[in-house]
Amino acid sequence: MREERTKERPLASPGNERRAVVELAGITKRFGDFTAVEDLNLNIYEGEFFSLLGPSGCGKTTTLRMIAGFEEPTEGTITIAGQTVQGMPPYHRPVNTVFQSYAVFPHLNVFDNVAFGLRRAGVKGEELRRRVTEACDMVQLSGLEKRKPAKLSGGQQQRVALARALVNRPKVLLLDEPLGALDRKLREGMQIELKNLQETVGITFIYVTHDQEEALTMSDRIAVMNEGRVQQVADPATLYELPRSRFVADFIGLMNMLSGTVESVSGRQVTLRAAGGKRVEAIIHEDAGMRPGAEVHVAVRPEKMRFGDEGDNVYAARVRQVIYMGVSTQYMVELEGGEKMMLYQQNASGVAGYRAGDRISVAWDAANSLVLES
Repeated sequence: MREERTKERPLASPGNERRAVVELAGITKRFGDFTAVEDLNLNIYEGEFFSLLGPSGCGKTTTLRMIAGFEEPTEGTITIAGQTVQGMPPYHRPVNTVFQSYAVFPHLNVFDNVAFGLRRAGVKGEELRRRVTEACDMVQLSGLEKRKPAKLSGGQQQRVALARALVNRPKVLLLDEPLGALDRKLREGMQIELKNLQETVGITFIYVTHDQEEALTMSDRIAVMNEGRVQQVADPATLYELPRSRFVADFIGLMNMLSGTVESVSGRQVTLRAAGGKRVEAIIHEDAGMRPGAEVHVAVRPEKMRFGDEGDNVYAARVRQVIYMGVSTQYMVELEGGEKMMLYQQNASGVAGYRAGDRISVAWDAANSLVLES
């Protein structure tokens, strides 16, 4: 992905700009012949919940470890709170890290786990007690200070790790897939708690995850990474609604994809010819210099499609699979020509009642046809 496709949009208006607390400039990290991160440029702002999202091996954890000081970049500069930190050990950087494994001390109770870093820093007496109590209150551990980790649930142990990191008042809190070991219901609850906590304490959170839903739920902005490079940086709604590449479109949620050729362009209105001669109408959201003859992908989200013959794009199809999911029903349909597409229908008024084998029509509006360069 070229640099111009990863430029960030400002978080605030020119009169109310937030200061970058973490700056990554030209960061490359190599392990022998393998390049884990390549030419990474990011600004992460004060008070922001920022997520690094991508598949395993994309470079997100390596990036976090370089910010923390557990790895040094091969090239480039890392600045935290205005200070260049190359060569600075982790314990001298104004950051703390929370890992998936929690790393709580099993022989210490909650209070002593949270107080561990403060004691090493020489904090004693009433100030120590006050700061530990405040940290426990923030993460809903009040009344559990005397318990050992073995007497705590997984979610409570995670809160101990968070409190121990927050009690030192870091400029930046780094979180490396901290909810990965929790069951789904507890993980979803902790996502809301983490976001509320971040907004309460006002500390910059940098969060690593491979879970798209998790990143969308909590983040102010997300950097989607693949093969060591940032593919796109944006707020969750922009990433979902206006991905800039096929990789981002496929990785964030489910996406139906057709390949085709631009037939005509009139302002923002684009007509494409897809496989099998299908004509597809689309409205582009920004001028990408699109010209007739260009090979492109046309993407449309399952929830933007509907049954029936009302819309800019209408096609005959056959239902191939029906999956009831409670809130919605998922339909796999096959267009004439063999293209398979997914539809979601909300069950607010009951299930639509289509069955595998039914012949139907599917439709969507031109505004929901996302055109991506091939």
